[in-house]
Amino acid sequence: MLLRIVLFGGKGGVGKSTLACATALKLSEHHKTLLLSIDPAHSLSGILQTKIGSEISRITHKLYAQELLAEELVEKYSKKVLLALKETIPTLSSGLEEYARQLKHSPTALETALLDRLVDYFEEPFDFIIIDNAPTGQMVRLFYTMNSLENWFSFLEKVAEEKQKLENFMGRKNNLIELLRSRKNRVKKVISVLREKAIVFAVTNEDPLSMEEGDSLQKHLRNFKVYKVINRCSLEKTPFLKVPYLENPFGIENLRKLHIDHLLKVIINE
Repeated sequence: MLLRIVLFGGKGGVGKSTLACATALKLSEHHKTLLLSIDPAHSLSGILQTKIGSEISRITHKLYAQELLAEELVEKYSKKVLLALKETIPTLSSGLEEYARQLKHSPTALETALLDRLVDYFEEPFDFIIIDNAPTGQMVRLFYTMNSLENWFSFLEKVAEEKQKLENFMGRKNNLIELLRSRKNRVKKVISVLREKAIVFAVTNEDPLSMEEGDSLQKHLRNFKVYKVINRCSLEKTPFLKVPYLENPFGIENLRKLHIDHLLKVIINE
């Protein structure tokens, strides 16, 4: 049963990927855990010092990891949509293929494909899913896309319902509304699970710019549980969660030395 989804975000270079790896390792000591990178510039393989590919790999007894490839994710999603539409509206086959080509290059294609893929992970037998996100701007766009998709599919569903009335009058069957409801339900599931089980760690360093991006992440994701984390922290007292500096945190054994007790306490007790 999925207990918690933990997302690490923040400015590039602050160490969010390192903290994601260390957190996943610690949780996997007692729980089946998936470490997932959705940052187009993947770094899990380098941090863990073990090869991680675009398919789920087993790292330790209870730790699994995967680096999602953006192009591959969008391609698979576009083909999935195209196949579903062809089955629903076979008379528009050539036009739908052009639509699929355009879909791959739309501004939020990656975010849409990613949200659709996350639903599949929710159905896997993982206790924890740890997600290493892209830097702040792209992470914010992911959450905004989530809300936009729900509204978009609701609008399309209403249009399809009106079209269905005409089809019924003319004695014709139209499966488009069922397809749209299916897509809408997947989006609603992503939103529901994230709102119920997600924790976001906005990772910063002590410098003003990364702290400012941490504040921005908290502001944009105010409907979620967002905690600011100061990585490589030298401060004795701070109102935020902190992780002290470790000279060489790379490789499984060194990652275990990172002091992330404050993060784990939030994850377990929230």
